[in-house]
Amino acid sequence: MTTRDNVVSSRLSKLMLNNATSSSTTSTATTHNGQTPASMVQSPTSPGEQSELNQLKRDADPQFSRFADYFVICGLDLDTGLEPDRFAGDNLHCSPLDRAYKSKPLAHYPEHVAWNPFDAHGICMLSLPQGLRFRTQKHNIEPRFHSFATTREDGKRCYGFSLVFYEEIRNRNICGAIHTLQSMFITELSNGQQTHSLSRVKQDGPVSRSLPRHFKVAGQAPQSAQSYYDINKDKLYVAKSISLICQAPYAFAAQIFLKNLYRCLPRQPGAGISLESYVYNILYEVMLPQPGKSIRVYLPPTEPHMAAIALILQRPLLATELPLLDFPLRLLFKYLGVECVIQLLTCVLLENQVLLRSTDYQRLMIVGECITSLLFPFVWPHVYAPILPAALHHFLDAPVPFVMGLHAGCEAAHKIGSEAALCFVDIDKKLIQLPEEMPVFPHKQDFMAEISSVLDKFEIERDRDQEPSLKNGYAGRGGSVGGGGGVDAMISSCTLPTGLQAARRSKERFQQLQETVYTLSGPGQSPGGGPVDYQPLTAHPSKIDHVPRIADFLRRKGGIRGTQGGSPVGSPTVSLSSSPVGVYHDVDAVDATMPVPRRTEKPKLSVVEQYYQDLRINNSVREVFLNRFVHMFHAYEYFVIYPNQAKDEWLSNRETLQNFDKSSFLSDQPEHHRAFLSRFLESQMFATLIDNKILSMWESLPDEQLQLFDHRVKLLRRRHGENMICATSYEPCVLSQDSQQGFEKRLNCIDIEVTPPSEILSNRAAYFRSFPLLEKGVLNQECASRSHP
Repeated sequence: MTTRDNVVSSRLSKLMLNNATSSSTTSTATTHNGQTPASMVQSPTSPGEQSELNQLKRDADPQFSRFADYFVICGLDLDTGLEPDRFAGDNLHCSPLDRAYKSKPLAHYPEHVAWNPFDAHGICMLSLPQGLRFRTQKHNIEPRFHSFATTREDGKRCYGFSLVFYEEIRNRNICGAIHTLQSMFITELSNGQQTHSLSRVKQDGPVSRSLPRHFKVAGQAPQSAQSYYDINKDKLYVAKSISLICQAPYAFAAQIFLKNLYRCLPRQPGAGISLESYVYNILYEVMLPQPGKSIRVYLPPTEPHMAAIALILQRPLLATELPLLDFPLRLLFKYLGVECVIQLLTCVLLENQVLLRSTDYQRLMIVGECITSLLFPFVWPHVYAPILPAALHHFLDAPVPFVMGLHAGCEAAHKIGSEAALCFVDIDKKLIQLPEEMPVFPHKQDFMAEISSVLDKFEIERDRDQEPSLKNGYAGRGGSVGGGGGVDAMISSCTLPTGLQAARRSKERFQQLQETVYTLSGPGQSPGGGPVDYQPLTAHPSKIDHVPRIADFLRRKGGIRGTQGGSPVGSPTVSLSSSPVGVYHDVDAVDATMPVPRRTEKPKLSVVEQYYQDLRINNSVREVFLNRFVHMFHAYEYFVIYPNQAKDEWLSNRETLQNFDKSSFLSDQPEHHRAFLSRFLESQMFATLIDNKILSMWESLPDEQLQLFDHRVKLLRRRHGENMICATSYEPCVLSQDSQQGFEKRLNCIDIEVTPPSEILSNRAAYFRSFPLLEKGVLNQECASRSHP
């Protein structure tokens, strides 16, 4: 951290006390949407605090402090008219309403950002990934939000957030052009040209890329009626998008901003402020929180006359917490289920080609971002395109590892490769097709049980009975893959009763192991076999060793069902093993005797409250995954081969040097884990981690992800002893509550508060028929009167 960063961080800390005091003494009434009436909005900062906030903005590097770099509007350019999208392929066999046309960036604000040059083609291509589409009132024209990610030339990832909506076309030339194209299409169809093309495609096979699959149903009445445009009866709509281009992936805040900005478009005269005022606020006044800090921002309301929505943005402290993840892991497990996520994670760790498919672009982005975040401390180093535009479909033929996502409606999504290294995931159908000879993830069943227990703790709704069905060309050979046993085999189906039963029992075992150790609640217990009253305590690794002694004590007191008698009806009975981990064997018997708790419906969370809850879920689940990697590689430092040469010499020769003693490391691992580990040790992700470990010898500030990982390894050794070499038993995560405290502190003690949006135009338009181009003069640069009071 530079001296300038230290000064900024120090001054941010000075504002914490003042804002925390004002937050604790001021309360406002809220609606069910988390909004306040406009009359109740108060100035969040005093003039002195606002002046200091502006000084902080000047001191901070705008490249790392601004929430958004650009606000972009993409759509139909009426000056150039209709242009076919040449990247969409030959689509003349489709109705004009089913074709893609070329979209263009209509405006972007500001015009130029020094650290992030505007990529007009790339941003427009991802903001409207299906190209420019036309619809009528017979189609679903509800606005749709999606995120996207791009990789710049310097390798840094940049994030975009887009809201796609449809606006009525009142231009007679455009309506006439669509009508003319449709007449030409009907004429060609009646002449039999399309029939000839269709017969040729049938000869080529069902996966030919020369014809989209949806054309097979073009002759059906509902589809034909929907794709037909009657210029005298139908209203014609065209797609348009508004987007934010950001350095940090605060997806929820961007989603709320874009959706509500569209809703605040004045369609009739009334109260509210101009669109320019909201856009100016997000571009120039909303700052990113510093690591370990939080900031309260104000976003557009759902209705123009309402007050702005308050939202807390926070950033984890990199030295002790996992990096920011704003996409909800809750939805990842809802879409795919626990076992499918573990299967997908295994494929990504082994650097297979991963192809995602869905009808929803946002689902593609959520799965891509979430699964790569679970790799920590490892980083995906290969091609990453969770939304692959039509112009880049040729990347699918590249013989390199990738994580890509395709919309189910595109032609290439129906051509599923048969390569042995391809992992195909149909998100909507919960279907995963695995590569051949895929090894088992270590402790897979216990790992799944621990994840399920965390999801159950947060009451995550998901499909428990119909888990994803699995396909694998290697399944027909029988046996287990990688020596993992029949139950743990990667080719096992999630729908098998045995697999569900094993996962359920493992989940219950870990709930009891991780959360509960039973002990007598009072000294006056009856030794005559009466009911034993016990209470749950939070488990700690040191307490797990006492479980056998507690079990023996309860048996002597007659409180555990054994060879003598039973317990009264309704009193809980348990059976504890004498093993050090205290496994409950008779799970079904425990369930049968436990009283059924009365279900009470919890109040529905607002969208903002659900966002905060999703961040808690993200932290708990990611800590479980990090805990697995810590246990797998807690001894990796002993096998790093450190160089005896200078840094420059090592850098020039590191491709030919052996940096890790793989054979010795594997010899210390359980035999049934070696199939997975031997392949993972050859991955580029693991090689990068080892390279960063060696580079830490010469660098004063080592890689932040490596620092956190090494810190967790030290904590594990502290619990089990420095001489710990191999962990044969499964130990669940015990640090999630500690890491949760930092998040709760940032949520309750806000470091800084941004001024709500206020009117910046002297005269604003009363209403608009469509989303307009904005005033460049006030959005192309930060106003001196507002930034330097």
